[in-house]
Amino acid sequence: MTTIMSDVIAGRIELLDPLARGASGSLWRAIDRRYGAVCAAKVMRQRDGAEVLRFVREQTVGSAQGLGAHPHLLPPYTWVAEDDTIVLVMPLVHGGTLAGALADHGALSPSLVAQLLRQLLDALAAMHASRWFHRDVKPANLLLEVTGEDSPHLLLADFGIALHESDVRLTETGFVHGTPGFMAPEILEGLGTSAAQDVWAAAACALEALAPLPPRERLEPAQLPRRVSEVLTGGADPAMGPLGELLQAMLEADPAGRPTAAEARDRIPPPTAPASAWARTADGRAFEVPDRVEATDALPQVPLDGPASLTGLAPGLHERLTALSRSASSPTERAVPDPPASQPARRTGGTWIGVLLLLIALLCLAGAAALLWAALA
Repeated sequence: MTTIMSDVIAGRIELLDPLARGASGSLWRAIDRRYGAVCAAKVMRQRDGAEVLRFVREQTVGSAQGLGAHPHLLPPYTWVAEDDTIVLVMPLVHGGTLAGALADHGALSPSLVAQLLRQLLDALAAMHASRWFHRDVKPANLLLEVTGEDSPHLLLADFGIALHESDVRLTETGFVHGTPGFMAPEILEGLGTSAAQDVWAAAACALEALAPLPPRERLEPAQLPRRVSEVLTGGADPAMGPLGELLQAMLEADPAGRPTAAEARDRIPPPTAPASAWARTADGRAFEVPDRVEATDALPQVPLDGPASLTGLAPGLHERLTALSRSASSPTERAVPDPPASQPARRTGGTWIGVLLLLIALLCLAGAAALLWAALA
């Protein structure tokens, strides 16, 4: 365990402490110095062209018209780069992930799962209307706002392998994108990408919330409909029957037989009772989303709808950073997980030119591949 550390990337994003680490990078609590506000920073390494392409896709989703303002989508609002490091910047969500909530609470009630599913489907409907496919819908990518025992609020995040309908598909033969247990059967069979795979994955997430399984015990796609029948039977929850029928439809083996995200969402009525009546675990306990990230009192938070409302805060940044550094050095500072290996000293020149040249090279490669494909066809 180590204490809070600091590192500034591209003169703008100051990393404070790591929150999580994954295969594609690490997530940090950070300060956006332009606005003088706390944010989340996803730090990625440019190991190869594929990593840069993931970055381009994730940032492109964030800039797509209307998606950044959707109440259940959390794409990045900006990015910075320096040498071999790319940082995607987004508001910091303090409630953790649905995966974390399931680890804490266990199985959730059908009524609660139905409302979380409704919010997820609303997010997917907006993406699909803009011709984007997420392709990695899973509980670890579903964030929760801090709501205590009030109605939970879900946000779909992590667009690193999202794909647009118009994208040139340069996927290697036999290689599939996604997470085991949440990949539709047609993806495993190599039959291509469509909005239907996100609908299937959303149903798999709902089933996971109803009856969590260890990662090593994930079921094969063909086993999920039977699992739904086993889980959603014999209970008194009023959402049990309708939710079971909907999940069966969403898990249809034939992608063409599944409802769209919008159609599935519209089959789930919004709640009419207070959250205390339906936001419950499977064993009847209240479902609570507490604050899982220590607040930084010296600075405001980047709001979920983006940093526009923070304009004008930067002039007082020096004083707030001074207060933050003092609080970070106090004896009561919070211990955090060990950060990634020490980063080498960064050069200040040539960063943006290097990134732009790399992006241009990727675009040229994609164009050449498209011309070759057309010629061969």
